[in-house]
Parts: sequence; C-alpha cells; structure tokens
Amino acid sequence: MLHTKCYISNSVNLWQNHKLEALFSFSKTQNVFRNVTGLLLYNEGTFLQVLEGEIDDVETILSKIKKDDRHNQITIMMDQEISHRLFESYQSGMVFSDDEKELKKLKSRIQLPNASNYAKSLRAILHSFTIPQHSLSGYMV
Repeated sequence: MLHTKCYISNSVNLWQNHKLEALFSFSKTQNVFRNVTGLLLYNEGTFLQVLEGEIDDVETILSKIKKDDRHNQITIMMDQEISHRLFESYQSGMVFSDDEKELKKLKSRIQLPNASNYAKSLRAILHSFTIPQHSLSGYMV
C-alpha cells in the first residue's frame, strides 16, 4: 500500500542556491532509487517535503532525514495511506517563487476538480508555502 508523509523543518543555516541545487539533486537520486516520489521545497530557512511510496521506503528516507544535522524541529504534518501518488509523473528542476509557470504546475497537481482527500489536505499544508516569496525554491521528484 502506498503511504505519504509530509514534514516541515527549520534549517540551521540559510542556504544559497548552489547548495540547494546539490541537495535537491541528491534527494532526487535517493528517492528514485527507492521509488519514492514527492516534493521538496525550501523557503527562507524552512524545508517542506512530501514523500510518497511504499511505507518501508518512505520510512527509510525519513529516518535518514531526521538524522541530518543541517536542520532541526522536524514536524510531521501528514502521515497516511494513499491510493495514488500526486507527484508520480511531475518532473521539475528548481522552482522559484517568481516562476509563475512552475508554481502554476505545482498548484494544478493539488487543485483538481475531483481532488482526493489527500490532495485537499496537502493543498492546505502547501498553501502558505507556495505564496510567492522571493526565495522559494523546490524540487519535485
């Protein structure tokens, strides 16, 4: 059965774009290896990540994330079984808040007319994180 977890955390230091790109690239590689899809966003010192996949794979990745000392105060916002993935076929590079096209694509993933409860819950969590701000960057895997 598919499972999703969504968390937010605080970065110990503010990240520059080149370091974010390296982090997002590493995350994508790890997630693809475990057949985990999702979303990783960063905004002025706060990370938000959605992981979708088999429970063991999601838990393995999350346990590594929890041990990463580059961030702290990890708060699980969502932890539930899902019937489908929202980010399975979505591929994007870095997303910045002034990139209206990419933000529109992200929002379209979670605002479908017949959205599932999962999509509706995720939309509520992501809403404040996807309001345009100058340093929002993210990666969908």
